Amino acid sequence: MFYEVMFYEVIFCEIIFCEVIFYEVIFYEIIFYDIIFCEIIFYEVIFYEVIFCEIIFYEIIFYEIMFYIIFYEVIFYEVIFYEVIFYEVIFYKIIFYEVILYEVIFCEIIFYEIMFYEVIFYEVIFCEIIFCEIIFSEVIFCEIIFYEIIFYEIMFYEIMFYEVIFYEIIFFEIMFYEIMFYEVIFYEVIFCDIIFYEIIFYEVIFYEIMFYEVIFYEIIFFEIMFYEIMFYEVIFYEVIFCDIIFYEIIFYEVIFYEVIFYEIIFFEIMFYDIMFYEVIFYEVIFCDIIFCDIIFYEVIFYEIMFYEVMFYEVIFCEVMFYEVIFCEIIFSEIIFY
Repeated sequence: MFYEVMFYEVIFCEIIFCEVIFYEVIFYEIIFYDIIFCEIIFYEVIFYEVIFCEIIFYEIIFYEIMFYIIFYEVIFYEVIFYEVIFYEVIFYKIIFYEVILYEVIFCEIIFYEIMFYEVIFYEVIFCEIIFCEIIFSEVIFCEIIFYEIIFYEIMFYEIMFYEVIFYEIIFFEIMFYEIMFYEVIFYEVIFCDIIFYEIIFYEVIFYEIMFYEVIFYEIIFFEIMFYEIMFYEVIFYEVIFCDIIFYEIIFYEVIFYEVIFYEIIFFEIMFYDIMFYEVIFYEVIFCDIIFCDIIFYEVIFYEIMFYEVMFYEVIFCEVMFYEVIFCEIIFSEIIFY
């Protein structure tokens, strides 16, 4: 047991800490090198300017240490966290480099100005976490649950989300760049002031989502279900929608530019104040749809079925209808030019 101890400018090299309790301890300018921490309890501990290099954390519990355990200016290099609980911990100005987090629980954690580089998150639970000013670069999220998380001013760059669940999450002022979402579920998520750039959404479910002031640029949506979604002030640019179901969606003040809809079902959708520009609809079904104040410009409808659709104050300009079925349609104040 280390009780009320201060370690100052110390080097720990090739040490095994086993079944140790650190209580009210300060580590200042310390290097931990080739260390194994096994069955350790850190209680009310401060890590200040500490370097963890080639460390294994095994079966560690960080418990009830809010504002007591602070990781400040720490480098985690080639570290394995296995079956660890981080509870009420602050990570500030930390670099995670070549780190593996396996079966780790982060609960009530603040990550501030952190860099995750070549990190693997595997079977990790993030619960009530704040990620602020974080860079995720070349990170793999595999079988992760994000629950009640706030992502604020974060850049996701070259990330793969694989079998991830986003539940009750807020994405605010985030940039997603060159990301692949594979078998991901977005549930009750808010996307606000987000840029999606060169993203692939594959086998993703968007459920009860709000997209607000979002730009989709060079995106592929493949085998996706959009359910109870609101798109508000959104731009779709060079986007492909393939094998998608839109169900109970509101598109409000949205621009579709150079978009392809292929084998899509629109069901119980409202399009309001929308502009479709250079868009192709191919093998699409519109069912129980309201188009209000819409501009279709240079749009091609190919093998489309409109069923129980209302067009209200819509302008079709340079539009081609080929093999289209209009069934039970109301045309009100429509201009075909």
